[in-house]
Amino acid sequence: MNQTDEFYEDMEKCEIPLTHIEKGITDPTLKPIDELYGAADVLSVENAKKHQRNLWLLSFFGTLVAIFFLLYDEAELHWLIFGCIMVILIIFYINKLAERTECHRKYLQYRLLAESLRVQYFLSKAGIDKNVGDIMPWFVKKDVPWIREVLKTVPPVNTNEKRHIINCWIRDQMKYHQKALNRTTIQKQRDKRISRRVLYITLATYIIALLFEIYVFATPGEIHYNLLAPVLKTLNDWGIMLSYSQTEMIRAILKIILGTMSAATLFTGSYYGKMSLSLTIEDHRRMAMLYEKAENKIVQNGGEENEDLILSLAHEFLIENSTWYAYQKKNQPSLTFE
Repeated sequence: MNQTDEFYEDMEKCEIPLTHIEKGITDPTLKPIDELYGAADVLSVENAKKHQRNLWLLSFFGTLVAIFFLLYDEAELHWLIFGCIMVILIIFYINKLAERTECHRKYLQYRLLAESLRVQYFLSKAGIDKNVGDIMPWFVKKDVPWIREVLKTVPPVNTNEKRHIINCWIRDQMKYHQKALNRTTIQKQRDKRISRRVLYITLATYIIALLFEIYVFATPGEIHYNLLAPVLKTLNDWGIMLSYSQTEMIRAILKIILGTMSAATLFTGSYYGKMSLSLTIEDHRRMAMLYEKAENKIVQNGGEENEDLILSLAHEFLIENSTWYAYQKKNQPSLTFE
């Protein structure tokens, strides 16, 4: 089954209420475009949820393998080797499931289709006889040719009926990207705080381990050479000195804690790194500026929405969309053993 047929099959199976570019569409030229958009939009969102869940699970279980191995090695919980094997099998299963369902590819390509259909909808509404499949960037035409096939099925444009699109497309999308910019910025700041806290706790744990080793290696006869001499001498005078077995037990506990915190640091880096929030923020910022620039040009032209300006905006939008697709392709799920 080719990807065009696969999309139409997914569209037929979709039981989620479809979204709409605008409400109450009755125009026979625009309605089919809106129906295709609605299907591509909801299917993209559903596959995005599956993709993000897979990323989280792979990062989590990859970290869990490291923790189980530390407990197996340092705490001598030898039965945890079976836990390591089970978690590794779970990771392989999740990865194979992600490959079989192709949720990452569908999330990206259906979003690419939905946004192309949005552009087509407003070009058709403005009475511009131009199929988006003809002005898509070469990279998209070559990498995802089936999207162009779907775009070629939309009804021909009625060039005698031209309607204003400054409010329903330009201003509406400008507001959307401004809100999305604020939302994504807040999310990035929150994720940054989480990553920073994990890093600080990890550093604090390593400092505690360092102080412990200084304490262990400072024998009573060498106390006056040690930075912790006053504390160590007091402990020695009180008879509070660790035996060999106690020292090894504490050292093993510290190793487990250090390994766990290191794994947690890698987990946050692996998961949050694939979210590409910095690039997403830049995308929203550029798109908001692009729509604002288009709005200003139309206002300066006395409200005239000339064809060249709208086509230029459509072309820039498609370029930004293809750029998003290109960097998101790199974030597909992968086997992770921290």
